[in-house]
Amino acid sequence: MSATLSISPWESWHPASYFEDYFGRHVAPDEQAAIRFQVEFLQRKKHKFAHALEYGCGPTLMRAIAASDYVESLDMAEWLEDNLQQISRWAANEPEADDWSPFTEYILSCEGRDMFSHADVLAREQQTRRVLSEIMQTNAHDRFPLGKQRLASYDLLISSFCLDCLSPCKDTWRKCMRNVFGLLKPGGSFTMMALRDCKGYLVGDHWFPGANISRMDLESALLLCGADPATLKVTECDVPDHANQGYQGILLACGETLV
Repeated sequence: MSATLSISPWESWHPASYFEDYFGRHVAPDEQAAIRFQVEFLQRKKHKFAHALEYGCGPTLMRAIAASDYVESLDMAEWLEDNLQQISRWAANEPEADDWSPFTEYILSCEGRDMFSHADVLAREQQTRRVLSEIMQTNAHDRFPLGKQRLASYDLLISSFCLDCLSPCKDTWRKCMRNVFGLLKPGGSFTMMALRDCKGYLVGDHWFPGANISRMDLESALLLCGADPATLKVTECDVPDHANQGYQGILLACGETLV
């Protein structure tokens, strides 16, 4: 990444470019690690969550598909309207929606299914559509990102490669973390992914911001957000194949908040 990195305005964001660069060819190494981490965490819980939230979903569906066998209801929240439109197209099963079936196949394999059919893939995606409840616009900079009425209302929070990608400022990232974790009930579960030591990531010809956080940054922020030290797990995964996109590692975290 160039030392003269210039961050583009969000008006330059194109969901189609993001899908093509990161998801349109195959399940890349960072996503393999992130999906496997999420699935293993949810399988360990051994119960279904009544009310789950994916915060900062972007235009992507793999987190929702991976969560759908473990939740009764899933809300999805995102800031950019273009991303929300992509999610809504997939939820409505429109013909022009993005194809997430390679990710669905990988999710099923992570769950230990050695053999599955095309019908199994379609069934899991239909199950995801059934558990989807609300698709909402949000802003993590707001003290109450989904309004006061949703404060401490979710049993499970999933957020990946989002809050660290809003601003190059760590203080802003920490503030957004506190705001979003306010949506989780005391004793609620969470799983989170972030880009490690990333000052910016490339989509098409445009660079977008990274908060440049480390494993220690993420662990300390989660503790400030109320994570229970006894359940908190923070790990990292090297993904050198993504160096030309602005990062060479990802951070993976899960746990529960204090009661």
